[in-house]
Amino acid sequence: MAKDVRNPEFWNKFMQRPEVQVAMRSKLKYESAAEAAQRTKLDKLERKQRRYEIMDELMKCATNIKHLISPMFRYKITQQYLWKVLCEARKEGMLFCDKLRQPQVYHRLQAIKAEITAGPYGVAGWQAEEEVEEDLMDKMVVEADCIPGGIDGEAPDRKQVLDRREIQGVLDFGQKIKSEGNEAFLNENWEGALTRYCQGDEMLKNFAAEPHLDKENKELKTMHRQCLNNKANAALQMDQWQTALRAAESALKLKMDDEKALFRKAQALEGLGRTDEALEVLDEVEQIAEDMDQDFREHIMDDVRERREEIKSIEHKAAKSFNNMFKAMGDKQVFGSGRFLPDGTSPPPALTGAEERQLKRIKEQDEYRAAKAKYELEQRRKEGKPIIDEPKEPDMPTPNKPPFGYRTSERTRTLTKAQAQQLLEELLAAYSLEPFQKQVHSDAKAVMFEFQPFLKRLKKTAFGVQEPLLSKWGFDPSEEGLAEMMVCLSDHTFKDSSLRKLADETTKMLYGGEDGMWGMED
Repeated sequence: MAKDVRNPEFWNKFMQRPEVQVAMRSKLKYESAAEAAQRTKLDKLERKQRRYEIMDELMKCATNIKHLISPMFRYKITQQYLWKVLCEARKEGMLFCDKLRQPQVYHRLQAIKAEITAGPYGVAGWQAEEEVEEDLMDKMVVEADCIPGGIDGEAPDRKQVLDRREIQGVLDFGQKIKSEGNEAFLNENWEGALTRYCQGDEMLKNFAAEPHLDKENKELKTMHRQCLNNKANAALQMDQWQTALRAAESALKLKMDDEKALFRKAQALEGLGRTDEALEVLDEVEQIAEDMDQDFREHIMDDVRERREEIKSIEHKAAKSFNNMFKAMGDKQVFGSGRFLPDGTSPPPALTGAEERQLKRIKEQDEYRAAKAKYELEQRRKEGKPIIDEPKEPDMPTPNKPPFGYRTSERTRTLTKAQAQQLLEELLAAYSLEPFQKQVHSDAKAVMFEFQPFLKRLKKTAFGVQEPLLSKWGFDPSEEGLAEMMVCLSDHTFKDSSLRKLADETTKMLYGGEDGMWGMED
């Protein structure tokens, strides 16, 4: 019977054949995998967009919120919960920062952090998967750093962001300090007033309110500027020209056309002898006064004219004194005889003020170190301790830091210099293998990059690649054999700089390289 491909019965029987059914199942499976991959790709894009939206909202929150979320932002469970909170806040018409401060939300975030820090027995693997862009993490870490100005002053404009309740406490305390400084100033207690104004400056410059709190931010900025102006005024009364100049310039950064700050800057420059600059600043004060009311303008103009006349008087007196000084120097033959010592050599140049201060600082540091060493020595003698501490056994024996206790023990094996180099190269190759590096990085993350817990895991991980080399080179495949091998290697690394450098590279790869725990033992 001929096959009629147009007959439906033929196709029904054809589809019932086993090989056709297998082919159809494989095709359906392939299509399902493709659909799953596409769905996964779309989910990743959606999560990425959500992360950026969450980050934009987090940047408007207080520092304590950022500090809480920063260590766990990279985990899915955190991102999912934050997105849920953000959606609820939008639905309720609330600010995201206010929503995060609700007790039930804040406590849930603390619970998530506790689950994550619990290690491998905490959050489930799919929830703890790391998935976040590096630029977001860098931004979060920088913003969550609650140290104003940064650790080493690398971020001078960074401030600690506070919520409405916290910033009100700062404003109240700042007002109290300013009032106490004003009272001391009225009583002509210049030193006490300067101290209080300095305290106000140091406190107010380190804080800011959340971006949406416009009124509080404006009050904080105004109060800080007033403290700086008063600080400059108090410093001028004590002839502390540099302090007054710095305070006035800081106030001008907050408001460029602050006439009080400009006038006090001119006074400070006058006190420092920089009269030309002082006159230029007074010109700026006059330009600002032209836009003020008549009463204020006349008062400011009178003060400016008085300062100008004072500066001109000072310059005239200085020129006269300068001429008298040169005449006296000529009478005493300063520019003639006496310029050389009896032996014909020139006298040593006088130290500058900066060099004298540096020399004095070095001398004081040396005296402090000597006194500290003497005191510590006396304390050790009183406590019955040895004068010098015995060397401490290293937590992880390496070729450049072998265990001291095994150096005097009887050895079962020795190495030549060539053998030591070959063994170090084999250790470096073993530590550089990708599976070992992945395991070391995983151990570091599992203990949240704490060094001592990491070493406990590393000893077990490293012995897996060290054991074959111990057996190959004739050492006992045990902890004692490993210590003996490190001592044998140290016999050569201590003497040869090239082997010592190779041993350092080996230790670096043992700790996971630059991306691991290398350099974190301190």
